[in-house]
Amino acid sequence: MGDQPQLFKFDLVQERYDNMGESDTYIKPMVTSEFSKSMCGGINVLNNIKVPWDLTCDEIIYCLEGTFRLVCDGKEYVCNRGDVLFVPKDNHISYEADERAVIFYAAYPHNWKQLAGITVVPGIDPDDFVAG
Repeated sequence: MGDQPQLFKFDLVQERYDNMGESDTYIKPMVTSEFSKSMCGGINVLNNIKVPWDLTCDEIIYCLEGTFRLVCDGKEYVCNRGDVLFVPKDNHISYEADERAVIFYAAYPHNWKQLAGITVVPGIDPDDFVAG
């Protein structure tokens, strides 16, 4: 854990971005427990997919590209490029995109997966899951 800024380039997701499946999601954790004791964050690329999820952490989503939709309790929150969405923990949600959408997410606390006993997250590669 350092006390210096860390720069994460889009190159970390470029290959997966370029080769997304017809109905797919890819999450690349960037800020992880390795870098922060309080929060985490990364990039999520979604393409024509719906991913239901029980959210166990607070999350901020920033839409970088396309149209991203979050559904919570039957209400749709539609995010376009530049929009920011706050999602409080303990909600059953669905991350959705009809075409390609790219979002940045920041979550608190950084170790939400471990605290909730979660061992698999759709879209996170196993090698990246350990670092999250």
